[in-house]
Amino acid sequence: MMEIFKYINLALSLRFSQALQTMSISLIAVILGACQQTPLSFTPTQAPTLADFDTQPNLPQVENIYLPNEQPFIDVTPDGIAIPYQLQRTTSTTKNLSNRVSLVAISPTIPFDNPDILQVAFQEKARGLALAQADACLETFETRVTLHSINISLTCPASANHLYQLLIQFWQHDAFSESVTIDIDNIRRQLKLNKHLNAFSGAEIDKVWRDKLLGTTHPYNKSINNDALFDSLSLNELSQLQQRTFAQANWQLYLPNHAQTEFDIKQSLSHWPTRIHTDSPSHIINTQKPPQSRTLYLIDAPGSVQTQVRIGYALDSNQLTPEDITLSCRSLAALLGRSFSGRLYYDLREKRGLTYGIYGQCANAPLSSSIKFYGSTAIEHTGAFVVGILDHLKLLASTPASEGELVALKTYLIGDALLTQDNPSLSETQFIHQQVLGLDLQSIKAINLKLQVLAPSQLMQLTQQAFYGEPLIILRGDVAKISADLAAKLPDWKLEVVKVNE
Repeated sequence: MMEIFKYINLALSLRFSQALQTMSISLIAVILGACQQTPLSFTPTQAPTLADFDTQPNLPQVENIYLPNEQPFIDVTPDGIAIPYQLQRTTSTTKNLSNRVSLVAISPTIPFDNPDILQVAFQEKARGLALAQADACLETFETRVTLHSINISLTCPASANHLYQLLIQFWQHDAFSESVTIDIDNIRRQLKLNKHLNAFSGAEIDKVWRDKLLGTTHPYNKSINNDALFDSLSLNELSQLQQRTFAQANWQLYLPNHAQTEFDIKQSLSHWPTRIHTDSPSHIINTQKPPQSRTLYLIDAPGSVQTQVRIGYALDSNQLTPEDITLSCRSLAALLGRSFSGRLYYDLREKRGLTYGIYGQCANAPLSSSIKFYGSTAIEHTGAFVVGILDHLKLLASTPASEGELVALKTYLIGDALLTQDNPSLSETQFIHQQVLGLDLQSIKAINLKLQVLAPSQLMQLTQQAFYGEPLIILRGDVAKISADLAAKLPDWKLEVVKVNE
């Protein structure tokens, strides 16, 4: 009897072992199958799809809205008094609890050197002053920096002279001297941190965009992102940079209108910094842009699950007048890329699902103006997404927009301008930008009138002049996965892999 039980146990053990072995083999097969990469199925291309802007006849008729021709600020520089700044006051006389005072450095002809360093340094200076002086107004410090303007401002329920005295401290010749408590190590860390954050977020694609669009020797590319100075910056170098900038700038002081009786000009002159001798900034203004060819530039980012895309043009001053550059840059960026109601968003997201969002950007500056369309797409959509954008650029240059679409565009641009005027900070920023571009009131009125009466045929002509030559295309993604698809969908384009710091 015991022998029988032994054989039964042995049989059961063998059967259990075989079952376990079968399960193990099946599990290994599943794991190995999961490790195999599924081939990517790339999205096909298709012709552009446009939205219908025809309104229903039973809807109420709304009167046209018009762009404002009034300037938000007026020059009130007094006669007979020599002052080092141009005094601007708001045209609005509405009383607010807080005064807003802005001190603005402008350099319309050449860009400032290293304004990105000054922006971080001013923020560190504001933090130090707030701790040392215990003045709550310093907590409202705001800085807005471009290559041609540096705007520092305070918004606080204090007199205009008090706010002015706080702001002028940032430009005193000893603002960054050894005797002042400034954490230069923190400034260096912040500059390097910003650099690393840009690389991590993929913003490095914009550096390659500027290099390929303008050329590495263009003043705009030589004036920022000075990595060597980020690493070695000292208080002495920072002080010299600040003083060179102070000497280079034209100055404007922005005050609220209701504070007119509160601001003492003679008192302000007693606080104006004494200019010390500094070497003049040396700039060789070479704005010749590199010619664009049918080359698609790729930044390799192995393992990326999406592809970042930048496509656009440098606007040619030989093709467009300065007024038409401003008009076409704003209009074309909005018509194609104004988020939910732009052509690209409607077609490439709403209809085809190739992206979460695609947008247009107008960059209008004294030494270069450009229009750029940007977005991200999944790996399998890369080729179709790029071709879809290019098809829309060609379509807009070859076929007039409908009257309904043009009315929608004008309403958007005019409405945006009206909202900007209602926001003190945005209104001020826009006015400063107009000063940098040299646009006076008559030029602005002319641009507004051209927009108001813009016809489909005129818009198509502006498009042809703006989209002149070959577009610049920069992609950042996994080159090994997207190259074959791009080569198949864009056979006339050369693919070139580039590095960010080339």
